[in-house]
Amino acid sequence: MRRTLTGFAAAGLAAVLVLGGCGSEDDPADEATTADPATESSTEDGAAEATTEAEMAVPELLDFTATTLDGEAFEGASLAGSPVVLWFWYEDCPICQSQGPAVASLIESEGDRVAVVGVSGAGLSGTSSADEMEAFVSDTGTGDATHLQGEDGELWTRFGVASQSTYVLLDSHGEVVDSGSFSADDLEEKVADLS
Repeated sequence: MRRTLTGFAAAGLAAVLVLGGCGSEDDPADEATTADPATESSTEDGAAEATTEAEMAVPELLDFTATTLDGEAFEGASLAGSPVVLWFWYEDCPICQSQGPAVASLIESEGDRVAVVGVSGAGLSGTSSADEMEAFVSDTGTGDATHLQGEDGELWTRFGVASQSTYVLLDSHGEVVDSGSFSADDLEEKVADLS
């Protein structure tokens, strides 16, 4: 009988040691499989709050959609957070054509800091073909800018533009800080002050 109790005692001790090691606080496997529901929900809530704040951060003026000359969808909200130069042009406007080198120079010098966006309009004929608009961009050397189709006048109205060869300068908060038909030097100086 003594032999049986000793065997039971040894087996019991072994079982206690094995079971004691399974739930150890030092076992990384247990930590990896145990998730804290409070942490998960707060992370999801934080992501939802961040998304909501980002959506709310889009200035009203930049809350628009348009189409690029290439036919791609464009979201004005993508401009939020950086200074913007909007260049309103007609393809048959001589002043607009002469501004091309200044806009190209601006893109080269400030393009990493400032978004430059051209907005086309209906030319003298009242309509503009895709070929005419693409020829304007090519002839003016402004292909590195984003160019939007604006012949319907919606973007012109949104930014208070009444005539071609007009620049509208926005700060990084989406506020209009200046607009007009500037010389190349004036444009460079005004853009340098944008923040």
